[in-house]
Amino acid sequence: MLGKVLFVIYVLYCFEVGLFLIVFPWMDFWQQNLLLFLYPSLQAIFLNEFFRGAVSGLGVANIILGGWEIVHFRRYFGPR
Repeated sequence: MLGKVLFVIYVLYCFEVGLFLIVFPWMDFWQQNLLLFLYPSLQAIFLNEFFRGAVSGLGVANIILGGWEIVHFRRYFGPR
């Protein structure tokens, strides 16, 4: 039972982090963070649209991982 609860928490975590990584790089908060103010040389990298797309791609990979885990749920917790 505990394994199933942890599995559900893990899948929800994958979807939540994936959604965050897809959306956050395109918001205004991405441009207004302390790291970019402390290291202005990083602005060229972090504000590049290709970098933002790569971060969003990691979010898509996280969501795919969560979906893959759901599809293969029965392999680990199926009938014994």
